[in-house]
Amino acid sequence: MLAKIIVVMSPKGGVGKTTTAVNIATAISNLNKKTLLIDANLETPHVAIYYGFVGFKYSLEDVLNKKTKIEEAIYTGDNTNFHLLPSRVIKSDRDNSVHKLININIYLEQLRDKYDFIIIDSKPSYDIDFIKLIKEANSLIISNPDITSIIEAKKLKEELDEAGIKIIGLVVNKVNNRIKEQMTENEIKDITKINNIWKIREDHGVYNALRQGIPMVLSSKKSIAAKDIINISRQIIKI
Repeated sequence: MLAKIIVVMSPKGGVGKTTTAVNIATAISNLNKKTLLIDANLETPHVAIYYGFVGFKYSLEDVLNKKTKIEEAIYTGDNTNFHLLPSRVIKSDRDNSVHKLININIYLEQLRDKYDFIIIDSKPSYDIDFIKLIKEANSLIISNPDITSIIEAKKLKEELDEAGIKIIGLVVNKVNNRIKEQMTENEIKDITKINNIWKIREDHGVYNALRQGIPMVLSSKKSIAAKDIINISRQIIKI
C-alpha cells in the first residue's frame, strides 16, 4: 500500500504550521504508522530545529541538487517509525534547490511504498503550484481562530478546490475559549466550508518544547495541546 501524502499548508506565516506538521508527524509515527516528515519550506526551513537536530550531513537541498541519493538524506532516531528529511537553515550562495523543487514528485515516488504517511511542511503561501506537482497529494490547512486568518484559510481552500486537491481538514491553533472574539467551530465551518475542523488549544508548553528540541507530543504528552494533536492524528489515520 502506498503512503498517504499530506502537505501542511497555510496562506501566511505565524499560525503554527511547522509546529503542527512536526507534532502530527511525530504523533502518527507513535501510533505505529511508519512516517516520513519532509521539510520542503526551503526559504525558511525550521523543522530540524524542533528536534534539536543540527550538523546533519545531507539535506533535501543536496538531493535536489543531485549531490546525494535521497536515502542518504533521511534520518531516524530511537523511534524507528519516524524518519526525517530536513532542509538547511543556512544556505550556500550557490544553492539553487528552490528552483529544482519542481522535481520533488520524482523522489516521492521512490519512497511511497516504504511509508504509511509522508508529511510535507511547505512554505506559507497562496501559491499551490507546489502541491499540484505531487501525485495524489492531500492538503491540511493551518490557521488561527481570528476572523482575518479564517478568511485567508478560506481563500486558500478555494484555490485548492479549483485545482481538485483534496483537503482533509483545517487545524485551528491557539484556541482559547475565554476569548469571546475568537471564532467558534460553527462559524469557521460556515465561512470555510471545510468539513473537518480540528482545534489545538493555546498552550505555552509549545515554546518550552521548541527550546528543548523535543516535539510537544513527546516532551509534554499530558499537556492540553499535545492531547489535541494526538486526537487529531488518530482522526487523520482513519481518513
